[in-house]
Amino acid sequence: MLEHRRALVAARTLGLHHVADQISKLPTEIRDQLVACGKIESRLRRLEHIDPQTATAPASRHRLCWLQAFIDQDRAARREIRRFERLIDELLDRHGTTLRDEPGIGTISAATLLCEVGDPHRFDRESTFARWCGTGAVALSSGEGTGDPVKHRLDFRGNRGINSVLHIASVTQTRQQPEAAAYLARKTAEGKTRRQARRAHKRQLADRVIRQMWRDENTRKQPLKLAA
Repeated sequence: MLEHRRALVAARTLGLHHVADQISKLPTEIRDQLVACGKIESRLRRLEHIDPQTATAPASRHRLCWLQAFIDQDRAARREIRRFERLIDELLDRHGTTLRDEPGIGTISAATLLCEVGDPHRFDRESTFARWCGTGAVALSSGEGTGDPVKHRLDFRGNRGINSVLHIASVTQTRQQPEAAAYLARKTAEGKTRRQARRAHKRQLADRVIRQMWRDENTRKQPLKLAA
């Protein structure tokens, strides 16, 4: 279900990129009636109220008619995406996960974590999970030796999907939570670059996420132990 929703989003995104290209080829008198900036969806919706006969060239009329027909297709795709999100949300409720309690982790991020991680107890330590998802400390140079890395770099061997989930959560928390913003400010004051401070915050998030998943899994297994 998560993969189907991801495929729908990818197809819709590709379609909207094509729409943006087609809008740029419309005559000036039509483009002047659209907003000059903002999301492509808002410009697409405005085309719905434009009479195709305002375009004098046959090619422009055909292009405008195609764009107007795409509006209904796009609405149907959005409805289907929202339907899958509601179903995924219901499955998460039945699963009993508390991942959505972490600010910045919504329905799709929580589902991605559960699907990619599987059994969280396959990670025996927070550091193991951090290395798996690409948030662990990796030395920038082999000359730093075997101790804790002085300068870090991105671990390209990590799970990029989970790394993206943690990055989005980190950015969201920095914007909405004073504690997260203060943490990044403290790290930059210590001499770290903004990117290095972000990596440190993502490592914190990775530790919290795996601990939460351990607790959730233990809670799910507890009734089975009592019944036995």
